[in-house]
Amino acid sequence: MQCWLSADWDAKAVIAAIMVAASLAMAAPAAEAETLTGRAAVVDGDSIVIGGERIHILDIDAPETGQLCFRRTATIDEGAWHCGREAAAALSTLIGDRRVTCDTMDKGINHGWLARCTVGGEDLAGWLAVNGWAVPSHDCKCEVVRSAADQAKASQRGIWSSAFTMPWEWRKEH
Repeated sequence: MQCWLSADWDAKAVIAAIMVAASLAMAAPAAEAETLTGRAAVVDGDSIVIGGERIHILDIDAPETGQLCFRRTATIDEGAWHCGREAAAALSTLIGDRRVTCDTMDKGINHGWLARCTVGGEDLAGWLAVNGWAVPSHDCKCEVVRSAADQAKASQRGIWSSAFTMPWEWRKEH
């Protein structure tokens, strides 16, 4: 019987090679990008589900479902409102019963797929931003979304009509 380990092999090197091979074998296969199309269920202001696949709309961050915003006038606070729920409702109204198409980019850590999504030719991230229901993700380099959010802020649409905490800061606190 022939031994596969020759005398001039370093035992530590063999063990290291076996450990690397085992790690690679156990690693999850990389998620492959795909296009998902179908009727969408709205999870919150920046997330939907199509065919059982959770999708986070790329480049934006909307208020969380439980998040409140605070209306204001020049002199008094008009009170809290459920801006997270309103953002989800606005997205749901836009989508209605139409088919949504999402070109997935990658799997996110907590949100399923990250994707660019459209309905009836309308980009969901751009629509949410220009109507004031989402802000650009704090790390995105998405000039179109940033410009759309600037328009909403200048016109005080959606959440920009109120005082609010950026969604990523609100999540840290809650």
